[in-house]
This record gives sequence, structure tokens and C-alpha cells, in this order.
Amino acid sequence: MLKNFLYLNESALTDYLSALEGGSRTSIEDRDQRSGVGSGSATPGSHVDGRYARENEKTVRMADTPPAQFERLITLVAADPELSGWVAVQDPDTEFPPLPLGALIHVECDIQVPSMIKALAPKSGMLTAVKALSEIGSTIGQSLPIDEGQLAMVETLGNLMGGDLVVIGETDSDEWKVAGRLRDDHLRVSAEELDGSVHVVGKVSRRLVAGDHKPLLALPGLDILPRAKRREMEAKGPSGPADDSWLKGPALMIEILAIYR
Repeated sequence: MLKNFLYLNESALTDYLSALEGGSRTSIEDRDQRSGVGSGSATPGSHVDGRYARENEKTVRMADTPPAQFERLITLVAADPELSGWVAVQDPDTEFPPLPLGALIHVECDIQVPSMIKALAPKSGMLTAVKALSEIGSTIGQSLPIDEGQLAMVETLGNLMGGDLVVIGETDSDEWKVAGRLRDDHLRVSAEELDGSVHVVGKVSRRLVAGDHKPLLALPGLDILPRAKRREMEAKGPSGPADDSWLKGPALMIEILAIYR
């Protein structure tokens, strides 16, 4: 199947592959050598037939591109799943619970970027719009539900995140989810284009059991909340079932290597 990569962490991909192959390739050379015989005249105008050898050699040098590296990585880990910790998940309900930390997994799921994460992303333009409304409200003497202190905190969080995102994936299980951070420099599409049915490959970094919950802004790799604020949020918990700013167990947090369709 030809893959359309929506996200590919190329630095992690290179590290994984070089560990398995004992180094990294810079290029691949493909040589095609053919030989044969033919007939012809010995001298111009002569009718004396002769035989001569003919040899053609074609050399093609190809760059070792990230998609090619990914295909090679999957071939290697699937060939020795014990060494690599590779699991192509078919049934999350039975296969997720025993997975060790560090396992490299492939799972099909429906992912989305939570609305709170989209709102904080600088590229969304939402923060700019709220600030503009706040300025308009000040001009006409009407205040918005969000005050200056809250607006400053939201802006600070957005700056700390940069262009990074968090995605949550709903698997075939009625309970289990997956979640992870996406680094902006490895994203190939916009946040809106990520939503939908995809294949995800990544390493398990943490497991949440049923009843556990964790703020998305405190996920590994995106822990941008001050410790005191994080503890305060975790003590209060989600505001309700519809609060999508939290990851609720049972769930796997993963270091995402690739997302593709």
C-alpha cells in the first residue's frame, strides 16, 4: 500500500533504523549490467562477418528518503518482533494491557486534535481573534468573559507550545484510546487535515488505567504547565464528560513516529 504521510518524525526514524542496521545510509546504488554478442562486417564495405562482444552497464544512485527508510524499518521490526518490541495491534482490548513501555506499535484509529489544543495553536488564529474582540470590547465599554490575566496565560501557553499539537485516537475498542504529541517541524499537513481514520506507529511511553485522567498540557514532551498549576488541575479533574482537554484512561500515551493514510 502506498502511504500518504501526514506526520513523520524523521529524526526518530533515522535513530531507530541506524540502531537496527548499525549505521545510516546516505544513498543506495543500483547497478544493472548486461552483456551479449552481435554480428557485423570486419571492415567498411566488406562482406566478411565477424563477432564482437557488447556490454552495457547502468548505475542508478538514489537518495535514502524518509518514506523509504520507514518501509525498511517496518520490514526489519516485523522480521524480529522480540528484538524490536514490534506489535501490529488487531485487538486493543486484549493486546494493549500487557504492552511494555518502549513497545513499538502499529494501530488503526480515528484521530482528532482536541479543540483546546487547536485554540492554543498560533496557526489557528483563534488567540488573535480573541485579543481583537477584547480590544473592541474595551473600546465600546463591554468586557469579554475572559479577563486580561486569563488572556495573557492563554497566550503564554500558546507560545510555549509553538506549533506542536496533541492528538487523541479512538481505536476499535469501546474503551482504549491512544494519545501523543506531534512536533511542528515533522507535520506535513494542517491540524484540520489530521482528523479522521489513520494508521499510527509509535512507542509506548505511559499507560493510564481506567479512572485515571491527565491534562493534555501535561503529557510527556508537552509538559508546559508549572508544577503547582498541574497539581491543582489534576486535583480538580475534568469539568465533565465533554471536557476534551483531558486524556482519560484506559489509554496509551505514545511517542508518535508516523501517521499515514
